[in-house]
Parts: sequence; C-alpha cells; structure tokens
Amino acid sequence: MTRARPVTLKHLAVTVLVVVLVNAQLTWWIIFVLREAHTRLKLERGQMVAAAELEANRVAQRLELAELAVATALAVGTRVEAEPPPEPFAAWSFGEQPCARQWTGGPTGLWLQLPASRGCVTATVAAEAAARLLVVAPGVELVMAAGVSGAAGPPSIAVEAAPSLTVRPAAAPWSAALRGYRHRILMMVTEGTFFAILLLVLVALLWRTLRREAELERQHRNFLSAITHELKSPLASMRLALETVLSGRADEASGRRFLNNALQDAERLQDLVQKVLETTRYGHGAHTLRQREASLSQLVARAADAVRVRVESAGGEITSEIEPLVCAVIDEEALSIAVSNLLENAVKYGGRKPRVRVRLAAEHGRAVLEVSDTGDGIPAEEAPFVFDMFYRAGDELSRTSQGTGLGLYLVRQIVHAHRGTVRIASTGPEGTTFRVELPGAELKESGP
Repeated sequence: MTRARPVTLKHLAVTVLVVVLVNAQLTWWIIFVLREAHTRLKLERGQMVAAAELEANRVAQRLELAELAVATALAVGTRVEAEPPPEPFAAWSFGEQPCARQWTGGPTGLWLQLPASRGCVTATVAAEAAARLLVVAPGVELVMAAGVSGAAGPPSIAVEAAPSLTVRPAAAPWSAALRGYRHRILMMVTEGTFFAILLLVLVALLWRTLRREAELERQHRNFLSAITHELKSPLASMRLALETVLSGRADEASGRRFLNNALQDAERLQDLVQKVLETTRYGHGAHTLRQREASLSQLVARAADAVRVRVESAGGEITSEIEPLVCAVIDEEALSIAVSNLLENAVKYGGRKPRVRVRLAAEHGRAVLEVSDTGDGIPAEEAPFVFDMFYRAGDELSRTSQGTGLGLYLVRQIVHAHRGTVRIASTGPEGTTFRVELPGAELKESGP
C-alpha cells in the first residue's frame, strides 16, 4: 500500500478556493431566500389590500345608492312627516337644526343624516337592511373605526361614502401570511446556520489535517535525522576500531579496548533495530498480547537492576520503592519493554548525574508505577506530544541525546493495550514523573 501524498500548497489553494465559492454560494442563497420571502409577503399583502379596496368600493356604491334614494325623494317634494321613506330605510324624521352629510352606525343599525332646505333629515336603516348594505366578501372584515396599518396589524381601507367605516383583511388570513413569512425566515436562518456550522467544521478539519500533516512531516524528519545519527556514529566508531586492530597499530591491551568499544557500538545498533521492531509489533495494535498472571514487582525490579549499572557509571543513583507481591494479568515481554523505556528515558533526560526513582504499589485494585528523574523537566507546550510517534523535544539537528522518539510512544501503546493509562504526573525544574496505572492488580503471598 502506498502512502498518500502530503498536503501541498496547491491542495491548500484549491481547498481555500472551494471554501470561498461555497461561502459565496451560501451568502447568495441567503439573500435570495430573504428577498423571495419578502416579495411573497408583499404580494400576499397586496392581494389582501386589493380585496379590501374592492369591498370598500362596493359598500360605498350601495351606500351612495341608498343616499341617492333619499335625496331623490326630497327633490320631488316628498314630505318626511307624511310619507314612508324609500328603500332600504325603515323610518325617517326631520329636524330644524342644520347638519352635515354623514353615515353613522354599523351592521346592527345604520343612520344617514342629510342636509335639507329647512334643516336636517335623519333616515334609519333597519338591522336586516343594514347587514345587506354592509356585507363584504370572505377574507375581509368591516369595522367601525380605522384599523391599525403597517406591520402591527392588517392595512385598513376607509369606505369613501362613510369614512367612519373601514374595510380590512380578516385577522385569520393576515396572521397566516405573517406566520408563513416568519416560518420561511426561520427555515432560512436554520438552514443557513447549519451550513455555516458545517463550513466551519470543514475548515477546522482542514486546519487540523494541515497541522497534523506538518507535524507528521516534522516527526518523520526528526526520525530520519535520528536514525541517520544513530546509524552513522556507531558504524564509524566500529570501522575505526576494527581498522586500527587489523592494521596492527594497537597493542594487545589497546586492541582489546577497541574491540570492546566496537562491541558496545554493535549492541547500540542492535538496540536501535530492536526498537524499530518493537514499534512494528506494538505500535499499531497488530500484536496480540499474550497475557497471564505475573509478578509486577519482579518485572519492575529486574528492569531497575538492568539500568542500575548504567546510572551508577554516570555518577548517579537509582532508588527503588517496590511493594512486593504485586501481581496482575499482563504480557510480561511487552510490559518489560514499556518499563525499560520509561527508565531509559529517565536516565537519558535526568542530567549529567541522573537520580532515578522507581515506585510500584497496589492502590484500590490498580497497580501504580511511577518513574521520576531530576532533569530540567518538559516544556509545557511540548508535554502533550511526548507520547507521539517520532516526537522528540527540540530540533533533531541540534539535539545531543541519543534516541529516535519511539520509546514513550511504545509505552503508551503497550499500556493502553493492557487497558491502563500513562501520563505525566508532574514536571518542572526539579524533574519529571511519569505515572502508569494498570487495572486488576492485587497482592499475593506467593508469586504466580
């Protein structure tokens, strides 16, 4: 299987262009929906206003015809006191006080005041006849006062023949139109918000991918630099030692010393190859653990003894606080690698004269292992990455300590395979403490 090509500036430019186009499309869509919703409300309002105007004109025509009937009767000399009023009026009366022409009342009773030559004529329309005069089509309603216009209520149209009467859209269709408008706006806002969040998530994923790609590239570069250094230095030393011995320029004591150095370099190369093999076995979860009940106390003690000579030869010391008889179901080979890597890390970064402390105890059914050193600590910005593959603090080209950035990565993978946890318990100028917790631990009087 070939490795996917890394993200390049070309990929970034294409992705940014796609994001810009999607954002422009989303913006255009929002504007379009807003305009469409507003236009639709405007059309519905216009239809309702037109229907109200039509009904207002019809009511005005009927009132004008009724008024014309009274005016015609007065013009031909009909006496108000002696003769019945014309249709649709039920009664009329004459008053000597002058008045202005006006309609008053409503569907339950309607009155017309009309100025005459010697005073004022008041004609009354019966309730049934008034209902016929003021009848309006469905979808509109007639009220006695001017309704509230604008967004707060339906627009009102005054009846020209009777300004005190107003025709306006009925409340139900007007409210339905407003609800439809608000629903369309809410739907647009909801969908727009969803797509905006989706776009932000895509941008965040892109940024995360780019950062991850850059981090992987840096880790691979560090790994290649470390591998090159780890291979080149012992190979050059071995070659020099062997050439010196083979050339006969060294006496027996010096030759033995050179051969011992070459052997140490060979062991260093073997450790490097072993580390890479361990990463292949445990790094990606492909290796099946062979677990059985074993003594954690003995395992940790053996690992501490293995590095004791190295620590003491550097002028340091290793202190063990191992509670005896701590047992658990583990893969001894894998967990030995994890413990050894923690100890090697403590020795490597513990300073010129490392002081390493190892503590093992059983607490609440869990085995707790702590490995501490007296180094300079881990910078806060680099602490979250120390368990990543190939990660090493600082620049590989300027780093003097040996390593490939695989040790702590293997520790995490092996501990997680045992359903345990590993973390940095504390770090600072006084040193760093790594804490491992494994489930299912118990104390047993006799080893497994």
